[in-house]
Amino acid sequence: MYCKQCGCRVTVGSLYCSSCGAKINTTESLPDDRHSLALSFVGFFFPLIGFIVYILNHSDRPKQAKSAGKGALIGLLTRVVIFVILIVLYIVFAASLFSNISTNLPTVNDFFKEETVDDILEQYVDVTFGEFKVTNEGYYRDTSLEVVVTNKAATQYTYYITIEAVDEDGTRLATDTIFADTLNAGQKIRLTAFEYVPEEQINEFKNATFKVLEIHKYAF
Repeated sequence: MYCKQCGCRVTVGSLYCSSCGAKINTTESLPDDRHSLALSFVGFFFPLIGFIVYILNHSDRPKQAKSAGKGALIGLLTRVVIFVILIVLYIVFAASLFSNISTNLPTVNDFFKEETVDDILEQYVDVTFGEFKVTNEGYYRDTSLEVVVTNKAATQYTYYITIEAVDEDGTRLATDTIFADTLNAGQKIRLTAFEYVPEEQINEFKNATFKVLEIHKYAF
């Protein structure tokens, strides 16, 4: 409230003006000052407005000013807490993402890791052996082992395959290499191995076990 004599601001409840000494009419109606839930909500959702209302009314309407200021303070603290939580969550998420990426990144050893025969047979190609055959067409007997090579990979590959013949004791009798050239995905080819087996080894080959000794793949 203000002094009617000099116009200076007078504290509510004062009997005399502190500036000019004029008597204050206490019967004058005082401004309506009650705690306001609406101002609390305004301060909460718009802290800047709440602080402004508090500064402008803390003398004349202290209860309303307190409502606005309290709402603004709670709203500001709430935003700070939410901001801190979001920062922490972002750091945790970023750390977890970086950890997963680091775990899944190939290492130097992965780049230089040599695939084994079992790896290639499991993932890329299927090699099956037919019956070892001996055909007598004259003085020499022809021999053959049918080999079916199937490209299981989703892309085109060429395979160099070394096959070994092993007797019942596990002794290697001989090796032969076949060449499966440019097989498309899912494509198979029939090849022949061990076409020139010496006469003295034919009986051993009839009872031999055939295995893939080495295999190399090339993409084109």
